[in-house]
Amino acid sequence: MPEEFFYGYTPIAAGYQDYLDRPRINSLLEKAVLCPIVSVVAGAGYGKTWALYSFVREYNVRTAWIQCSEQDNMEERFWENFISAISIISSETAQKLRQMNFPATDRQFERYLTIPRKNAIPNKKYIIVYDDLHLITEKTVLHFIEQSVIRSFLNITFVMISRTEPQLDFTKIEEKKLLARITEDDLRFSRNEMDSYFRLQQLSPAPQTASAIYHDTEGWAFAVHLAALALRNHPAGQAYAAWALRSNVFKLIESEIMAPLSPEMRRFLIKLSLVDDPNPELVREIGQDAAIINEIAKIGSFIHFDSYLNSYRIHKLFMDYLREQQDELSDEEKKEVWTKTAAWCAANNRKMDAILNYEKTGDYDGIVNTLYTLPQIFPQRMAAFVLDIMDRAPETIFRDFPKTLIMRYRTLTSLGRFDQCRDEILEKLPSIRALGESPEKHYILMVCYMILGFIGFIRSIHTRRYDFIDYFREAAVEGRLSEHVTPPPVNGMTLSAYACRVMAPASGKEIEEFIEVIGETVPYSAEAMGGCQYGMYELARGELAFFRSELDESEKQLLESLAKAREKQQYEIENRALFYLLRIYLSRGNAKGTESVLTQLEAELEETFFPNRHSYYDIVTGWYYIQTGRKEKIAPWIKSDYKESDLNSGAQGLEKLVKAKYYISEKRYPAALAVMESRGNTESLLMGNIETKVLEAICHYRLSDRERAFTALTEACTLAAPAGLFMPFTEQGKDMRALAEALVRETAAGDKVPEVSPERLEEIRRNAAIYAKKLYRQTEQAMSGKGHKEGGLLSHREREVLVGLSQGLTREEIANAASISPNTVKSVTRSIYNKLGALNQADAVRIAAEKNILS
Repeated sequence: MPEEFFYGYTPIAAGYQDYLDRPRINSLLEKAVLCPIVSVVAGAGYGKTWALYSFVREYNVRTAWIQCSEQDNMEERFWENFISAISIISSETAQKLRQMNFPATDRQFERYLTIPRKNAIPNKKYIIVYDDLHLITEKTVLHFIEQSVIRSFLNITFVMISRTEPQLDFTKIEEKKLLARITEDDLRFSRNEMDSYFRLQQLSPAPQTASAIYHDTEGWAFAVHLAALALRNHPAGQAYAAWALRSNVFKLIESEIMAPLSPEMRRFLIKLSLVDDPNPELVREIGQDAAIINEIAKIGSFIHFDSYLNSYRIHKLFMDYLREQQDELSDEEKKEVWTKTAAWCAANNRKMDAILNYEKTGDYDGIVNTLYTLPQIFPQRMAAFVLDIMDRAPETIFRDFPKTLIMRYRTLTSLGRFDQCRDEILEKLPSIRALGESPEKHYILMVCYMILGFIGFIRSIHTRRYDFIDYFREAAVEGRLSEHVTPPPVNGMTLSAYACRVMAPASGKEIEEFIEVIGETVPYSAEAMGGCQYGMYELARGELAFFRSELDESEKQLLESLAKAREKQQYEIENRALFYLLRIYLSRGNAKGTESVLTQLEAELEETFFPNRHSYYDIVTGWYYIQTGRKEKIAPWIKSDYKESDLNSGAQGLEKLVKAKYYISEKRYPAALAVMESRGNTESLLMGNIETKVLEAICHYRLSDRERAFTALTEACTLAAPAGLFMPFTEQGKDMRALAEALVRETAAGDKVPEVSPERLEEIRRNAAIYAKKLYRQTEQAMSGKGHKEGGLLSHREREVLVGLSQGLTREEIANAASISPNTVKSVTRSIYNKLGALNQADAVRIAAEKNILS
């Protein structure tokens, strides 16, 4: 981890102690932290946190402390909490992390790891503490913690403080004896430690009293502390009674902690119980009276300031007690605390906490304003969280806070509940139109019509109805009346896996019809939402031309799409255009073109308004690296078997396509087939179905299941033929060449009914063979690092043979002149063809002349 993660450590002033230094526990911990993982598991009140806090204070090591709560089961809340802790240590690092979503997938986790990998200091020791880990049950959060521990550096120790065994799989680490455990029995006070603690508190109970206390407490730290309070308030231990500890801890808190406090302090503490992890600024805002805040010190270890978290910590059992007393506060007092808390959280990037506190006060304007700072498409859990708030709201919320309607509809679409969203909007439209004339009214109508338009657009794949254009037209009209300018990233559109959203089977006419509809729609959506979909029409045209192998036309359309997308900051359209351009240049053997596209893709990583930039960069470059055999450069999450995805369901098709291609390259054919079977609604799209069937055919052929391979290939041809979409066959290169040849042989032998014409199969075989040769050439260039120097492609022997070929010499003549065998000449000639992407001798000489290789 980078050093700046740990600058939050602030040693406690010498002589200040709320707790007992326990050399025995410190010794255990000192040995434990030599392991990469330390598990500290014990029930409430055993002093887990105090023991570790005391140890790191003496150990003097840079430490990051992450305090967990039940709210951290929401990924976004955990990420905000994590970043908040990091921001105390390094605002610069926190700022970088805020540009990321929570690393819910392996893809995002790899991106997260780049920060510590760049800044780690090998000779420094670090400790990262996850406190109250038992409160975390969400699998994606646990997966992040588990992976961050397993894939860490040797100089980092992770300490897991929990009341129960953490729900993490450390089996392999434990087998290697890399996990240390601190248990409940380890943490119990010994009799000597209890006596030392009493002396620290300046107490001297009689030996029989001390024996009775130890017998009753059994070394339970919390109970020992309560007994010390009782002894302090009643000298000589006269008031100590065993039943007090055994009967009711809350009664002890009331009599021994709360009774000596002023009424104002009591009320202040109860107010604090309304807040999670109170920051000093927020505490001062709630307390208002400095004298009250200073009185906190009298409570001792039940509430203290934590320099690691930059917040006050309240002992869990004490917090439970305070929460039971919240009825002593009036509704106005509670609302005041929640209002101040919400405002502080919103101002300090604790958006989830801000929303929760705004809800408690009924401030739905505050909720909406906070939600407007989030991406247009909510993550699934965030959407469910917001929808729960909307469902809990009073029936008058949409009348009193009209903008909450927009948030509800955004939430429903983010959850994929399109029919419900459409029905609710259509039901509400009359009442929205009836609102008094105002820019806000027209803005709400604009967004409603845009959402209806997008729902119609998404549903058109099934309904074949394109009347959604009318909704986009209405949105443009309302947008003019609202005078609203939509800034990025709201105007960014999340694409599905393919721009041409036409189901299989489909003809070229159907695809053309859909593209023309896109062309009519874009001017309205771009006007209403600040450029939304600008460049989409040209992207769809370029995609269709690419699949038809019309590469010149495809390149022309894609370059125009690229220019338009960049003009209006439509990053996903830009990324998709670059993806197809990369495939075009690769199929042509254009190394300079592919290098240029890769450079442009890398530049997209700096576009902070493009939330999916890292995911799509890994997907597109992953496709390229698999195709060129450079698997070591593929993002690790693509190679992982972890199946969670952070893309919306419609966009996961390309992700799964690349993952399947990787498994095929690793000869893991059943895994590749399983991925393709899980592609969901994307496989109903014509182009996605073709690409899937082609890969299925390759997998079955490599598994020696010729029957299924031929069936899948035939199905792919049947889907591709009406619109001439055969580029996915070509891109399979030598695999497709071999498969097509095998099917031709079976058909010619009469072993197979010729469902695909021999002419078509021969065309597929020939195009795949040409592609394979050009791909081989680019791969050789890329791996040799000589792509910029064409003459460096050929060895001395290859150049010698090529010169002979250019002079019209026969194989035997070349062999005699070079003192090699004719078979060697034949082998070298094949290598020349592969490197140059040539089809024959004349083609090789022509390419060599164009590239000045023989000069």
